[in-house]
Amino acid sequence: MSADLSCPVCGTELDLAVLFCHEHDQRALARLADVSIPLGARVLQYIALFCPPKQRLTAAKKIKLILQLLPDLERQAITYKGRDWAVPLSAWAQAIDQMLAARDGGRLELPMKGHGYLYAVLASMADKHEAQAEQQREQDHRVRPQRDTVQVRGQSMEIGAALEAVYGGKDPALAEIDARNQRAAPMPDHVRKHIDQIKKGTAP
Repeated sequence: MSADLSCPVCGTELDLAVLFCHEHDQRALARLADVSIPLGARVLQYIALFCPPKQRLTAAKKIKLILQLLPDLERQAITYKGRDWAVPLSAWAQAIDQMLAARDGGRLELPMKGHGYLYAVLASMADKHEAQAEQQREQDHRVRPQRDTVQVRGQSMEIGAALEAVYGGKDPALAEIDARNQRAAPMPDHVRKHIDQIKKGTAP
């Protein structure tokens, strides 16, 4: 006796034994689920765009289309017009949603013949993201104050930090005077006394 499953939508019965007859198909679906179950559901909706009017796609055709996408879904990148584009899973979901909305609005020519339209949308999104990121970097560079650096004991430091390190936070000119005074020989006592007498007007 065989065990059966029935589709909750159309009521079609399926022998459980059939599920174990197509290991290749099962692995493809498992890989799609590993990428993202929510995104996998979108991919299946996208695959439906390849269905001719009043016809049904065969399981083999669906698996073939999925296998064409899986490597790029897994690496989250595509190759389009000679270059690679980073495409996160969120971008895949957004691109597929755009195509489904275009279908609902009658703006998409169906059935799809290949993945070129999807990849064009993904590349356009990636290009805009790169342009925005570059614009932000340029803006950050313009508004960020430029700080000159000097070498202190072989280490590159900002000028303020270098002054703090070398002069203990003192004004450089005053610090240099203090340094010269510290290096100078001490004044003899008899000379200091003579200077004091001159100041007081008692010098002989």
